[in-house]
Amino acid sequence: MMYGDYHTHTTYSHGTGGVEDNVKAAIAAGLREIAVTDHGPRHLLAGIKLRRIPEYLGEIERMRAAYPEIAVLSGIEANFISVRGDIDLPEEYADRLDVVVCGYHKGIRPMKAGDAVYLLGNLVSKNSKRTLVRNTDAYVNALARNDIDIISHPCHDCRIDLRAVGTAAAEKGTLIELNGKRVSMSADDLVLLASLGCKFILDSDAHRPDRVGCADIQTEVWKQSGLPDELIVNLAGAPHFMRGKAERARRRE
Repeated sequence: MMYGDYHTHTTYSHGTGGVEDNVKAAIAAGLREIAVTDHGPRHLLAGIKLRRIPEYLGEIERMRAAYPEIAVLSGIEANFISVRGDIDLPEEYADRLDVVVCGYHKGIRPMKAGDAVYLLGNLVSKNSKRTLVRNTDAYVNALARNDIDIISHPCHDCRIDLRAVGTAAAEKGTLIELNGKRVSMSADDLVLLASLGCKFILDSDAHRPDRVGCADIQTEVWKQSGLPDELIVNLAGAPHFMRGKAERARRRE
């Protein structure tokens, strides 16, 4: 069973429930921790509005006080937005976040006109070598430039050099997500990543409260890999996140 679920969405992006709904669902599921990680603001359809981030963070703080039986962590699912390694993590709020998840998504507003080539490449030339190189550069450069705790659903909607990305993630200490909504990697992919020194985290990517804590879709692939459960960091206890703020949030319990 998961100790905590560190990738969930609410109505601040494109989830169907509020922050409190997700917290209640996590308690009902027997979790000890939950992170609320709505989409970064450059997601055109589902991104959190910059003006609403103070409200979002304030609501998470209120949930910490209202539900002391569970640690409620503040987070974001940021987006890769350039091959240079830029992500849409709002720097003015970064020091208030406990966990940063990051992944590739469609429908992202680019930083510069030239970045649209990278973002649109997965729609018009998904299988080209040039697109693969751009995608890989975006992941690797972002890992080098940012403290990303979790890579969400690697390989989903974009091809990457998984060895290069896994090497960068292992060196940085970034966790590879086993996503509860979709299987984006094969058992062989997981074995490769483990051989590079990567560790994994099991998350629901819940967009509805009733999906919080649910990641059964990954069970069969993980079993096929033959890897030990000890490589999944949120089965036995609470994972460490780079910014060190989650530990302070946990002490508020």
